[in-house]
Amino acid sequence: MRKFNVILLAACLAVLSSCSGDDTVARSTVTVDISGLERLENGAQYQAWISDGVDLTPLGRFTDVDFPKTFEALTGEVDNATQFFLSVEPGNDSSPAISESILLSGNFVGNAATVDVTQTFGSYTSASGQFVLQTPTDNVSTNENSGLYWYIPSTGQPGLKLPTLPSGWKYEGWVTVPGASGDVNLSTGRFTNVNNADESDPFSLNINPAPDFPGEDFINENVLSAYGVNTLPNLLNKQVFITIQPIFDNSSTGASIAPFVLRPLVGTVTQEAGSGITNTMQINTASFPVGRVTK
Repeated sequence: MRKFNVILLAACLAVLSSCSGDDTVARSTVTVDISGLERLENGAQYQAWISDGVDLTPLGRFTDVDFPKTFEALTGEVDNATQFFLSVEPGNDSSPAISESILLSGNFVGNAATVDVTQTFGSYTSASGQFVLQTPTDNVSTNENSGLYWYIPSTGQPGLKLPTLPSGWKYEGWVTVPGASGDVNLSTGRFTNVNNADESDPFSLNINPAPDFPGEDFINENVLSAYGVNTLPNLLNKQVFITIQPIFDNSSTGASIAPFVLRPLVGTVTQEAGSGITNTMQINTASFPVGRVTK
C-alpha cells in the first residue's frame, strides 16, 4: 500500500509540474519604433510580424501611430527571427495570413533591424512626373484649369515615370482644392500602368474621350458637391501628388477614401492650361516611414 501511495504521489507531482510548465512558457519582447506613419481609418489596421525565413509569427495589430510599441512572442520565435514585416490589413479581416500589402520590412542583424519600404517598393531615385491642365471631356473652353492629365501633349508620351508596384498596391493621383469646410483631397483615380487611363473618372462629363493616361476633369458639379466642393476648382497654384495605396483601399467609384502616407511624387500647379509647358513634380521619398526593431 505504501508503494502504491508513492507511485500515486509521483504521478500527481508530474501532472502538477506539467501544468506549471504550461503557465511559465518563456516569452520575449520585440520593440518597434517607427516614424512617418499616419493613423489608419475605416477599419484598416497595421500588423507587425517576425519571421525565421520560413514561418511568420504575428505580433499584434494597431491603428494608432504612438511609438515605441512592445510586443511579446515565444522566446524561441523571437530568438530565431531573421526578418520583420509591417503589413496593412483590411478591416474586419479574420484571416490569420499576412495581406499582400506589406509596407515595411527589414532583416535582423544581431538583435536589431532597420525597417523601410525598400524591400517592397525598390528605388524611386529615377521617378518623375509631368502633367498639363485641360478638360477634354466636355465642349466648354473656359474651364480648362479644372482638369489635369499626366502626359506630355507635344510628344504624346506618358508624364509619369514610376517603378512597377508589387501585388497589394496601386498608384493614385490627387489634387488638393478648397471646399466648403476646408481643403479637400480629390482623387484622379487609381492605376498601375502609366501608359493607360486610370480606373475611374467620376468628375468628368464624358461627352468627349479623355487622353489615355491617368488624370481627371473636375467639372461634374453634382459629384463635386458631394465632396463639399461647390464650384469648379481652378487648379492653378494647387498641390498635386501621387500616392501608393493598399489595393483593398477602394470604393465603388474606383477611388480611395483618403490618400495613404506613401507619396513618392509631389508638385504645385504653376503652368495654367494652354501655356504649352508641362508642370513638373518632385521626388518625395524622404517622407517615407522608417524604423528600428529590436529583440
